[in-house]
Amino acid sequence: MAGVQAATRRAVLRAGWSTGLGWGLAACGGGGGEKAPDGPMVHSLEASAARVGEAVTVTATFSGGTGRIEPDVGTVQSGVPVSVPPVIAPRRYTLVVEAEGRPSARRALDVRPVYRDRYAALDDATPRQYHAAATTSDGRVLIIGGSRGLSAPSEAIERYEPATRRFTRIANMYTGRTMHTATPLAGANEGRVLVVGGTVGLSNGGFAELIDERRGSVEPAGWPNWPRTRHASAALADGRVLVVGGSQRDSVELWDPATRRFRLVAARMSNVREFPTATRLADGRVLIVGGDHEGATQRLAEIFDPQTEAFTPVASPLNDERRAMHEAHALPDGRVLVVGGEVRSSAGLEPLDTVLVYDPAARALTLHGRLDMPRSLMRSLLLPDGQLRLFGGQTGAEIAARTASAYVPGTGTATALAAMPAGRAWHTVSALPEGRVLIVGGDNEDGGAVPGALLYE
Repeated sequence: MAGVQAATRRAVLRAGWSTGLGWGLAACGGGGGEKAPDGPMVHSLEASAARVGEAVTVTATFSGGTGRIEPDVGTVQSGVPVSVPPVIAPRRYTLVVEAEGRPSARRALDVRPVYRDRYAALDDATPRQYHAAATTSDGRVLIIGGSRGLSAPSEAIERYEPATRRFTRIANMYTGRTMHTATPLAGANEGRVLVVGGTVGLSNGGFAELIDERRGSVEPAGWPNWPRTRHASAALADGRVLVVGGSQRDSVELWDPATRRFRLVAARMSNVREFPTATRLADGRVLIVGGDHEGATQRLAEIFDPQTEAFTPVASPLNDERRAMHEAHALPDGRVLVVGGEVRSSAGLEPLDTVLVYDPAARALTLHGRLDMPRSLMRSLLLPDGQLRLFGGQTGAEIAARTASAYVPGTGTATALAAMPAGRAWHTVSALPEGRVLIVGGDNEDGGAVPGALLYE
């Protein structure tokens, strides 16, 4: 009899561990199958296919007690499916079965959402180029200015609502702008976005503007000391904003939200930086990488310290490289990825497929694998699944590419994704709360504006 009971328990355990790995699911933990038959016992814990942006159904079967699933769910009935919120990153659910006076039984289930790798066209035909996009604290996206097919830069401020999948015009800037930066603020200024520089529609429109996304209002925010376009900006830990370089600029400025004034930093960068990147590090300093210029010497990267207002050179194997039009992303472990871009060569502008990584411990940039193809002017996002997704841009073969790819920082390798319906360069991409990616506007292969917007899911 004991042998029969042991075989029965093994069969139950095998059934309970079935989790559908092909759906991006994995189960671990357990212990329920080892309990006495008349006490709390877990038979199975399973989930439906986990797709980014879509609700997941979890079903638990158990006996001998009261069951609950943590987190997000609470008390459940055996065999009755329950819906959990959309999962945007790997998440562990734990079933706990309890009965008074008996040891509890547990089973864990890891749900790993996957993308369908497809695009959904939004019901929107507005042409947009050279605009800026800023994600607000509540997950909505502002689309600010740009070229809208008119004779002058647009002053429009639109808000994209993920719940309705619609764009709504909420305000106007004082002047139209293209090639500007839009920096979301935090702390006491959360819900506001600082707009700086660019090519402006008014001859006296060189001032910055402060957008209050919640009220739909715009206020002047001071005058930069120098006109700036093709620059970069980064929000600092203390609430200030650093504005970096730009066309013919080797300087940086600090904007103070308390005074709404800009102050030119006395120290200068190693060289002019046009289309650089500026990434805040975990310790509050800012990594500045690349930027085109025509000078004789080049320092690929340097660190700006807001406390001392000094620059420190960063060692690099490519220190003479004039990399521009690239993208940079802070990783959860404190490192920074620098991907793609372009350099000037005797043949003209040459897209790059190299990836660099900045390690704060080593205080240096090193090579970190390659993209699936050279890309400049692409737009990219580091998503909750840990992968970098890159969309469009200019490649060696296309002025406005349809292609997209996924780069995995841990492996240094890239793989192709589904191609977009139309090629795009100079577009914007924004992460949405449910995990989808909003892709807006850009240039087509003829230099015209790509109408409308897409969701990558």
